[in-house]
Amino acid sequence: MSSKKPPESWFWSHDIEPDQIPDTLVVPGARMVRLASYGEGPRLRFVNILYKEPGTPHAWLLGLDAAALGHKLAESGAHPVSIDTYLDPEGARRYAVVTGQGPAPVTSLHVDLDEAGVRRLLEGGRRIVDFVTYPGAGARRYAVIVEEHREPGMWLTGLDARQLDEKVLALGARLWRVRSYSENGARRYAAALEKSAGGRWAWYADLDGDALGRKLEENHAYPVDIDPVPEAHPVRFNVVMYGE
Repeated sequence: MSSKKPPESWFWSHDIEPDQIPDTLVVPGARMVRLASYGEGPRLRFVNILYKEPGTPHAWLLGLDAAALGHKLAESGAHPVSIDTYLDPEGARRYAVVTGQGPAPVTSLHVDLDEAGVRRLLEGGRRIVDFVTYPGAGARRYAVIVEEHREPGMWLTGLDARQLDEKVLALGARLWRVRSYSENGARRYAAALEKSAGGRWAWYADLDGDALGRKLEENHAYPVDIDPVPEAHPVRFNVVMYGE
């Protein structure tokens, strides 16, 4: 899981076309920590978060299926940092993964899990670094990056926004990753949590780009997670931010 120490500086962008991703890395010392997709076909776009902080540069992998992604990670020796998924124009599932090199906690990437599979994965001292959810054949599916950790991870699913707030408060936790989806016509959330370490934090659902920027400024905060709201046109975002 990424350091919770605020970065020296940070940047976020959206409406990025796939071949424009390298152009977003124009600040020396900045590295990508989040890459998420929205739209499809020729309208496929990305949102990213960059941190200027110490460490080796991060790379990214686009357009790979699960088998090719696993092979590429094994071949490069890189560790996964962030994961997202989308459908290519032929309807095949592809992945967008940010990777890092160098020393890091032991991480692993797992795709096409059901909810029970994710919960089994979190047993025995693992917690979620990043995850994505998507519809599957008859059941919701998940792709998850986990890391070995002395504290077990907390993960919630199937809650509306009010229920999520109440559960986070009851657990004495703070949000780390939030993913929304539609279930029987209602908006639901799945979230990875961590034990609260104090300090200011907030999350917001269903913001457009301008509102997201204003919330970051008003809270004097930096984004730790930005995720597009599925099926929203024009695009809207869920965001988790921590105080600077």
